[in-house]
Amino acid sequence: MVETVGTVLVVDDESDCRALYRIWLREAFDVMTAKDGVEALDQFDETVDVVILDREMSRKDGTEVATELAARDADAFVAMVSGVEPGTDLLEIPVDEYLQKPVGREDVLGLVDRAMALGQYRDRFRRFCSLAARVATVEQRVHRTELDGDATYREAVARLERERRTVEAASLPGDAVDELLPSSGDAPTAQESL
Repeated sequence: MVETVGTVLVVDDESDCRALYRIWLREAFDVMTAKDGVEALDQFDETVDVVILDREMSRKDGTEVATELAARDADAFVAMVSGVEPGTDLLEIPVDEYLQKPVGREDVLGLVDRAMALGQYRDRFRRFCSLAARVATVEQRVHRTELDGDATYREAVARLERERRTVEAASLPGDAVDELLPSSGDAPTAQESL
Protein backbone atom coordinates (compact mmCIF):
# COMPACT_ATOMS: atom_id res chain seq x y z
CA MET A 1 0.00 0.00 0.00
CA VAL A 2 1.28 3.46 -0.96
CA GLU A 3 1.49 6.00 1.85
CA THR A 4 -0.31 9.21 0.95
CA VAL A 5 0.81 12.69 1.99
CA GLY A 6 -2.49 14.53 2.16
CA THR A 7 -6.15 14.64 1.25
CA VAL A 8 -7.59 16.35 -1.81
CA LEU A 9 -11.30 17.06 -2.31
CA VAL A 10 -12.15 17.32 -6.03
CA VAL A 11 -15.43 19.13 -6.72
CA ASP A 12 -16.67 19.05 -10.30
CA ASP A 13 -20.05 18.39 -11.89
CA GLU A 14 -18.40 16.42 -14.72
CA SER A 15 -17.86 12.79 -13.66
CA ASP A 16 -15.09 12.33 -16.26
CA CYS A 17 -13.19 15.25 -14.78
CA ARG A 18 -13.53 13.88 -11.24
CA ALA A 19 -12.38 10.45 -12.38
CA LEU A 20 -9.39 11.85 -14.27
CA TYR A 21 -8.21 13.98 -11.33
CA ARG A 22 -8.59 10.94 -9.05
CA ILE A 23 -6.39 8.87 -11.37
CA TRP A 24 -3.76 11.61 -11.51
CA LEU A 25 -3.69 12.18 -7.74
CA ARG A 26 -4.38 8.80 -6.14
CA GLU A 27 -0.77 7.59 -6.09
CA ALA A 28 0.29 10.31 -3.64
CA PHE A 29 -2.93 11.63 -2.10
CA ASP A 30 -6.18 10.44 -0.59
CA VAL A 31 -8.80 11.71 -3.02
CA MET A 32 -12.41 12.49 -2.20
CA THR A 33 -14.86 13.67 -4.85
CA ALA A 34 -18.09 15.63 -4.90
CA LYS A 35 -20.40 16.31 -7.83
CA ASP A 36 -21.55 19.73 -6.63
CA GLY A 37 -21.01 22.37 -3.99
CA VAL A 38 -23.60 21.04 -1.55
CA GLU A 39 -22.00 17.60 -1.55
CA ALA A 40 -18.55 19.18 -1.20
CA LEU A 41 -19.52 21.21 1.87
CA ASP A 42 -21.10 18.11 3.42
CA GLN A 43 -17.88 16.12 2.91
CA PHE A 44 -15.43 18.85 3.87
CA ASP A 45 -13.73 18.48 7.25
CA GLU A 46 -10.40 19.31 8.90
CA THR A 47 -8.66 16.35 7.21
CA VAL A 48 -8.91 17.98 3.77
CA ASP A 49 -5.67 19.70 2.77
CA VAL A 50 -6.58 20.85 -0.75
CA VAL A 51 -9.92 21.60 -2.42
CA ILE A 52 -10.07 21.71 -6.22
CA LEU A 53 -13.28 23.43 -7.30
CA ASP A 54 -15.00 23.78 -10.63
CA ARG A 55 -16.49 27.25 -10.94
CA GLU A 56 -19.83 26.52 -12.59
CA MET A 57 -21.88 23.76 -10.94
CA SER A 58 -25.49 23.15 -10.05
CA ARG A 59 -26.90 23.70 -6.55
CA LYS A 60 -23.84 25.60 -5.20
CA ASP A 61 -21.19 26.86 -7.58
CA GLY A 62 -17.46 27.06 -6.87
CA THR A 63 -17.61 30.71 -5.84
CA GLU A 64 -20.26 29.94 -3.21
CA VAL A 65 -18.26 26.97 -1.91
CA ALA A 66 -15.04 29.01 -1.69
CA THR A 67 -16.91 31.80 0.11
CA GLU A 68 -18.44 29.37 2.62
CA LEU A 69 -15.08 27.69 3.28
CA ALA A 70 -13.55 31.12 3.92
CA ALA A 71 -16.42 31.95 6.30
CA ARG A 72 -15.72 28.68 8.15
CA ASP A 73 -12.08 29.79 8.41
CA ALA A 74 -11.10 26.52 6.75
CA ASP A 75 -7.41 25.73 6.80
CA ALA A 76 -7.38 23.99 3.40
CA PHE A 77 -5.78 25.39 0.25
CA VAL A 78 -8.64 26.17 -2.15
CA ALA A 79 -8.04 26.20 -5.89
CA MET A 80 -10.49 26.80 -8.70
CA VAL A 81 -10.02 24.94 -11.98
CA SER A 82 -12.54 26.18 -14.51
CA GLY A 83 -13.23 26.73 -18.17
CA VAL A 84 -14.38 30.26 -17.33
CA GLU A 85 -11.96 32.98 -18.44
CA PRO A 86 -10.98 34.84 -15.27
CA GLY A 87 -11.79 38.53 -15.01
CA THR A 88 -11.41 41.06 -12.25
CA ASP A 89 -14.27 39.31 -10.42
CA LEU A 90 -11.68 36.64 -9.54
CA LEU A 91 -10.12 39.14 -7.13
CA GLU A 92 -13.23 38.87 -4.94
CA ILE A 93 -13.34 35.05 -4.88
CA PRO A 94 -11.48 33.65 -1.84
CA VAL A 95 -9.36 31.05 -3.63
CA ASP A 96 -5.62 30.50 -3.35
CA GLU A 97 -5.10 29.72 -7.02
CA TYR A 98 -7.02 29.65 -10.31
CA LEU A 99 -6.29 27.47 -13.33
CA GLN A 100 -8.21 27.71 -16.58
CA LYS A 101 -9.26 24.51 -18.31
CA PRO A 102 -8.11 22.61 -20.19
CA VAL A 103 -5.48 21.44 -17.73
CA GLY A 104 -3.13 18.51 -17.93
CA ARG A 105 -1.82 16.05 -15.39
CA GLU A 106 1.28 18.13 -14.62
CA ASP A 107 -0.85 21.24 -14.05
CA VAL A 108 -3.00 19.48 -11.46
CA LEU A 109 -0.08 17.71 -9.76
CA GLY A 110 1.89 20.98 -9.69
CA LEU A 111 -1.08 22.77 -8.15
CA VAL A 112 -1.42 20.19 -5.37
CA ASP A 113 2.35 20.04 -4.78
CA ARG A 114 2.47 23.84 -4.38
CA ALA A 115 -0.49 23.72 -2.00
CA MET A 116 1.15 21.04 0.15
CA ALA A 117 4.48 22.93 0.21
CA LEU A 118 2.76 26.14 1.30
CA GLY A 119 0.96 24.19 4.03
CA GLN A 120 4.29 22.93 5.36
CA TYR A 121 5.66 26.48 5.53
CA ARG A 122 2.52 27.61 7.35
CA ASP A 123 2.86 24.75 9.85
CA ARG A 124 6.51 25.56 10.50
CA PHE A 125 5.69 29.21 11.10
CA ARG A 126 2.79 28.26 13.39
CA ARG A 127 5.08 25.98 15.47
CA PHE A 128 7.66 28.74 15.72
CA CYS A 129 5.08 31.32 16.85
CA SER A 130 3.59 28.92 19.38
CA LEU A 131 6.96 28.13 20.93
CA ALA A 132 8.01 31.80 20.90
CA ALA A 133 4.81 32.79 22.71
CA ARG A 134 5.29 30.11 25.37
CA VAL A 135 8.94 31.04 25.92
CA ALA A 136 7.99 34.73 26.21
CA THR A 137 5.28 33.93 28.77
CA VAL A 138 7.68 31.86 30.87
CA GLU A 139 10.32 34.61 30.67
CA GLN A 140 7.77 37.15 31.94
CA ARG A 141 6.58 34.97 34.82
CA VAL A 142 9.67 33.12 36.04
CA HIS A 143 12.70 34.83 37.58
CA ARG A 144 15.82 34.85 35.39
CA THR A 145 18.02 33.05 37.92
CA GLU A 146 15.54 30.19 38.04
CA LEU A 147 15.42 29.99 34.24
CA ASP A 148 19.22 29.88 33.87
CA GLY A 149 19.38 26.61 35.80
CA ASP A 150 16.37 24.97 34.15
CA ALA A 151 17.19 22.35 31.50
CA THR A 152 13.67 22.44 30.02
CA TYR A 153 13.90 26.19 29.48
CA ARG A 154 17.38 25.95 27.93
CA GLU A 155 16.20 23.23 25.55
CA ALA A 156 13.13 25.30 24.60
CA VAL A 157 15.32 28.33 23.84
CA ALA A 158 17.66 26.17 21.76
CA ARG A 159 14.66 24.67 19.93
CA LEU A 160 13.27 28.17 19.38
CA GLU A 161 16.55 29.21 17.76
CA ARG A 162 16.49 26.11 15.51
CA GLU A 163 12.86 26.83 14.56
CA ARG A 164 13.76 30.48 13.86
CA ARG A 165 16.50 29.38 11.45
CA THR A 166 14.09 26.93 9.80
CA VAL A 167 11.47 29.63 9.35
CA GLU A 168 14.05 32.05 7.98
CA ALA A 169 15.33 29.38 5.58
CA ALA A 170 11.74 28.72 4.51
CA SER A 171 11.06 32.41 3.97
CA LEU A 172 10.92 31.55 0.33
CA PRO A 173 13.91 33.11 -1.39
CA GLY A 174 13.25 34.18 -4.95
CA ASP A 175 13.84 30.80 -6.62
CA ALA A 176 11.67 28.99 -4.06
CA VAL A 177 8.87 31.50 -4.60
CA ASP A 178 9.10 30.84 -8.32
CA GLU A 179 8.75 27.09 -7.70
CA LEU A 180 5.65 27.58 -5.56
CA LEU A 181 3.90 30.08 -7.81
CA PRO A 182 1.81 28.81 -10.69
CA SER A 183 3.34 29.38 -14.08
CA SER A 184 1.93 32.28 -16.00
CA GLY A 185 2.04 30.42 -19.31
CA ASP A 186 -1.04 29.16 -21.04
CA ALA A 187 -2.34 25.77 -19.94
CA PRO A 188 -1.67 23.03 -22.49
CA THR A 189 -4.41 22.04 -24.86
CA ALA A 190 -6.09 18.66 -24.45
CA GLN A 191 -3.86 17.26 -27.22
CA GLU A 192 -0.67 18.51 -25.54
CA SER A 193 -1.78 16.89 -22.28
CA LEU A 194 -1.92 13.43 -23.79
